[in-house]
Amino acid sequence: MSTLYLVDEYEFFNRKPSKKQIDSCLKNAMEQGSKAVAIIWGENQIDLDYNDSQRMWYGTGHIKNISGWDLAIEWNKKQENKTLNLWNS
Repeated sequence: MSTLYLVDEYEFFNRKPSKKQIDSCLKNAMEQGSKAVAIIWGENQIDLDYNDSQRMWYGTGHIKNISGWDLAIEWNKKQENKTLNLWNS
């Protein structure tokens, strides 16, 4: 992972992490203000990086059928919805 930010790493041992567990790790990292997150399970890894200039998350890698790209799209949509809610308030 190439990033300018300190990377928060979450490592799972033995069983594959579920989508819910991965989302929980990401939510925890986002609440702490993280801009780079790595989720590791054995040889598999998902990396998420935040790009400040584009205000978007970018993801790479995968753990079984959970891809970093899909997670980034999901978190970008959540972020966009928060922004829209602030504008409508």
